[in-house]
Amino acid sequence: MTEEQLVDSINRGELEAFRQLYKEFYPSLCIYAKNFTRNKEIAEEVVQDVFISIWERKGHLNIESSFKSFLFVSVRNGCLNHLKHLQVINKFNVYYTQLLKDAQELFNVSQETGDSLLFASELEEKILKVIESLPEKCRRIFIMSRFDCLGHQEIADKLGVSINTVHRQTSIALEKLRSAVKNYLIIFLLIFRIFVR
Repeated sequence: MTEEQLVDSINRGELEAFRQLYKEFYPSLCIYAKNFTRNKEIAEEVVQDVFISIWERKGHLNIESSFKSFLFVSVRNGCLNHLKHLQVINKFNVYYTQLLKDAQELFNVSQETGDSLLFASELEEKILKVIESLPEKCRRIFIMSRFDCLGHQEIADKLGVSINTVHRQTSIALEKLRSAVKNYLIIFLLIFRIFVR
């Protein structure tokens, strides 16, 4: 189904088309959002709000750019708006002020390089494929570390393995990621700091 057909189907209220859109883009959008928010739950909430908004606007969707670009722009704007809201609520909180500044700089870098959001999304897809290709134990440990934000000792306790195993498997995953995106290393470090922090 082309993007135009997908928009038409959603405008007709076809739930299956909406599910297809959600299934295809939800994971990469959450990763993208987390780079702005640095919080998994908030990132997921922003992405879910974007999808809810799309469904609520069915029958009136008019997307001039590609649907993919529209989704990433919507998520980016949602993240920035959320951070601005947090900055107002916590106007004396240096953390949120710096977080907003970092997020805006991240967007500016992508604009200045001319790669923009589509480049970022393609890189995210590449990284997701690398993660999916990792051996089961390695993949599980990496996801628990980078996506669930668990410490190495917590992971070792949950899986019943040594902390050295966790260190080793995490290093293996990071090395495979670095190797896979070596041609994009500078952009990778800016956009995916979560993976190498």
